[in-house]
Amino acid sequence: MSGLRLGPAPRLRLYTSLGQYGRVGRDVLLGRQTAGDSVAELETRLARSLGVAYAVAMPLARAGIYHVVRSLIRPGQRVLLSPYTIADVVNMVVCAGAVPVFCDVERATCNIDPAEIERQIDRDAGAVLATHFYGLACDMPRIAAICARHGVPLIEDAAQAFGGRLAGRPLGTFGDAGIFSFGMYKNVNAFFGGMVVTPRSDLRDRLAGALRDLPFQPIPGYLRKVTSAAVTDTVTFPPLFGALFFRLFREAFVRRIDAVNNRLKIDVDPKLRRRMPDAYLCRMTPLQARLILAQLDRVEADMAARIEAARRYHEGLRDIPELILPPLRADGSHIYWHFPIQFDDRHALVAYAMRHGRDIAESHHRNCADLPCFAEYARDCPNARAVARTLIYLPTYPGYGPAEVERTVRVIRSFFGKTAA
Repeated sequence: MSGLRLGPAPRLRLYTSLGQYGRVGRDVLLGRQTAGDSVAELETRLARSLGVAYAVAMPLARAGIYHVVRSLIRPGQRVLLSPYTIADVVNMVVCAGAVPVFCDVERATCNIDPAEIERQIDRDAGAVLATHFYGLACDMPRIAAICARHGVPLIEDAAQAFGGRLAGRPLGTFGDAGIFSFGMYKNVNAFFGGMVVTPRSDLRDRLAGALRDLPFQPIPGYLRKVTSAAVTDTVTFPPLFGALFFRLFREAFVRRIDAVNNRLKIDVDPKLRRRMPDAYLCRMTPLQARLILAQLDRVEADMAARIEAARRYHEGLRDIPELILPPLRADGSHIYWHFPIQFDDRHALVAYAMRHGRDIAESHHRNCADLPCFAEYARDCPNARAVARTLIYLPTYPGYGPAEVERTVRVIRSFFGKTAA
């Protein structure tokens, strides 16, 4: 069968199925998108499986950040967070009435540095927001201890880490609130969707009160996201991608054609928001909840496949001193949404890989502490600046497979003049 392969596997594949599209179409055609008690069923199931007292469904994860921050802080208090994120995470903090305070990251994990939290935390701190970036777990025992010592609430942004566990405890359950995403690119994909979990009844009550009178996720906008996912699924369908679209993306990257390259990125034009977008002020629909419920049983197997891909990358690249690799953990604390590597001349490496038939990508995430739109919150974060400049995504999604990982490793090794590991 390998002789039929027309090109490389794509850098990403959505965690979707034809059945998901069929369920969306059926429910919308029958007017069932808001029918049933699936949201309550999902909240109960996730709270039980994660071992927390309460779960509150959100239309999308970033709305969860907004509602949690707004519920926990007094207006004008400081929220300590990583600068290496998407602009809308920062905007949710601002819209909630808080002042974002950027704490630099650890270089290898791209996660917020506990030592920086310790330096920045003070009596004006209203919360710490710790993001498990790329599915790599933050040092939660240390961060939780810092927050407890200062009496500051801890929020976990586990949008990229659903299913991960640290010391036997699910990520998202170490603090006052954990936030998960079920968006289009996540390992459980409802096209839009999020969840907040918490051990605190007072926070659960505030969140429920904030959502009570909001409308359901509007169907026109939701269907636009479903359509966008269908286009992505079509473009990354391996036979089509290998025969046609890889060549287009390769030429656009090598020739730096932004009109094409920017279509493969998010957060292309970041802006400061001070007012919560109306589109975010809504509730999860039962349709979204049903899509999520149908996928939960596959999370462990998908996670194991990503960890195995990470192991192969680590074994194949660890002897290249020019690269910075993430730590290798096989205990489920790092679930490797991607395998992020760092190299100073990343454009040269990615261009070489694409010329040699490998589809890998430069990171689209930014150091928000350097963005002009957040100039009033600017802070010198040299590690975040370096990560934003040097990081490359290597694919780990379950369909990528060991053979594709090994091909990618061989091409990267050849760039550095090395033979097989």
